Amino acid sequence: MTIERLTEEGRLVELNWRAAWASLRDVPANPPTLVDDTPDCLRVYTPGAPDSLLNLVMGYSPPTPTATPVSRDDIEQVIAPYRRERLPMQWWLMRGGEPEGLREQLLALGMESWGGAAAMAMPLGVWRAPTPTPPANIAIRRATTDDARAAALSVICDVFYTPAQPMARWTTENPRFTLYLASMGARPVAALATFLHARVAGVYHVATLANARRRGIAGALLALALREAQAAGATQATLTATPEARRLYEQVGFVVCGVMEQWAPSHRLAFSLVHGRAPTLAESPYWEG
Repeated sequence: MTIERLTEEGRLVELNWRAAWASLRDVPANPPTLVDDTPDCLRVYTPGAPDSLLNLVMGYSPPTPTATPVSRDDIEQVIAPYRRERLPMQWWLMRGGEPEGLREQLLALGMESWGGAAAMAMPLGVWRAPTPTPPANIAIRRATTDDARAAALSVICDVFYTPAQPMARWTTENPRFTLYLASMGARPVAALATFLHARVAGVYHVATLANARRRGIAGALLALALREAQAAGATQATLTATPEARRLYEQVGFVVCGVMEQWAPSHRLAFSLVHGRAPTLAESPYWEG
């Protein structure tokens, strides 16, 4: 695969994530999520809800590109709403495609890289779904009833250790997401969600409970979701993968096309954003002395 093709597919991953984050503004939840989607960056923030699932910056580029590296003033302009609303936030970037000086300024601000997830993409136009056979007592389906959607949300929250309220905006409360559920007998054991935008199907929140893994359940659920996305007109599929899940996605046909890097505030910066001041020594973890 050429560098140009990889770059193009990496951009599809980023654009689907960007559209998914922006969709939070349309969720009828309280407090509402606010979205600034501009050519300079996507900025998502939820006053009164300091949760990482609801506050993020991504796709940043200087408003007037020049040869000058990104400055601290540039960063402070971007994070002004988070300081005003006292919210910690994530900052995402496609590694290698960020503007000069951005990483250095994020470090100087007090942000810390959590590392990156593999960005993966796959053309769906001529894709033929594999036919993994889960155990006979496993049922896979689209989650269309309230009970099934609630069960899918519960599995996702259990696997990713996230509270239900913010995750609901990414699943049950968000009409842009389609949920899928696998059950072992009557017990829900796996779930995932898809987000269709501009004929690209983004795959999100692929979750299998620990005691149900390595049985082909996630693969069968993913194949069903991609077949339905293909039938709905999607010509590409995208996702981001942990190292543990990457092999599954490669078996389905996904190819790595980049790295989505996540940054989060250090304890000191998060405290400063939330409280409007730096922490005292007594309020700081011992390793920050």
